[in-house]
Amino acid sequence: MTSKKFGPDTMTNKGMKKFFDFYKTHKSRALVGFLKDVAKSNTNKKRISAFLRKRRKVTCLILGCSYWSNPKDTVDFLKGFNKNLDINITVLDILSNALLEIVKNDIKCLPVLAPAQKTPFLDNYFDIIICDCLLTCCSFNQHEPVIKEINRIIKKRGILLLGVAHSKRNITFKMAERPIVNYCRPFADYKKLFGKYNFVFPKNSSIETHLPGKWSQIRIANGIVLKKTS
Repeated sequence: MTSKKFGPDTMTNKGMKKFFDFYKTHKSRALVGFLKDVAKSNTNKKRISAFLRKRRKVTCLILGCSYWSNPKDTVDFLKGFNKNLDINITVLDILSNALLEIVKNDIKCLPVLAPAQKTPFLDNYFDIIICDCLLTCCSFNQHEPVIKEINRIIKKRGILLLGVAHSKRNITFKMAERPIVNYCRPFADYKKLFGKYNFVFPKNSSIETHLPGKWSQIRIANGIVLKKTS
C-alpha cells in the first residue's frame, strides 16, 4: 500500500533498529560505498574536480542519513578533489536515529530533522546535494515533490550526486536484512521527472550495479546530475 505521509512506510521499532544496524555491518552499502561508485566514472571525477578546484567554500546537503559516519565520509570524498576546501555540511532526515548518533559521535555538521519534501532551507542555497536512494525509500507519489524541492534549494550551477534503484516497471519490495519498503521505477521515468525540473544526466555519468541474491534484477544507478543554467 502506498504511503500518503512523508518519508518511508511505517516500520516497527525492531524493524527500524535492524534497518539502521544494517549499515553498521555493511559499510560498503552506506554513503561511502555510493561515493566510491560515483568516482569510478572518469566523467564524474572530471566534472566534480572542475567544480571544486577553484572554490574555497561549498555548502553540501545530504538528503537522508542511514549511518552516522556519512558526513565525515562526504568531507573526505570532497577534499580528495580540493584539500583546502571549506565544506559546510548539512544532514537532513525525517528519522532521528542516525542524526542522534551523529551528535553522539561529535561529527561536524548540522543535523536537521525534517522531510525532504518540505525543507527549511533558502532557495538556491546548496552547491552540492547528495541523494543516495532516498527516493527508493519513499512511495512513488513522494518522488516528484522531493525532486521539486531539490530543484528549489540547489544553486543554478549546482551538482546533484544521485543514487536510485530502478527496475523495468514500477515495483515495491522489502529485503529481510534491510526491512524497509523499497519503491523502484524505470530509470527512464526518473530521467523524465528530473528533466521536468531542468536537470540533465550527463553521458557516462551513471555507474550501474545491482542488488545481491534474489534481488539481482534490481539495478542501482549512482552518478551525477546537473542543474541546467537556463
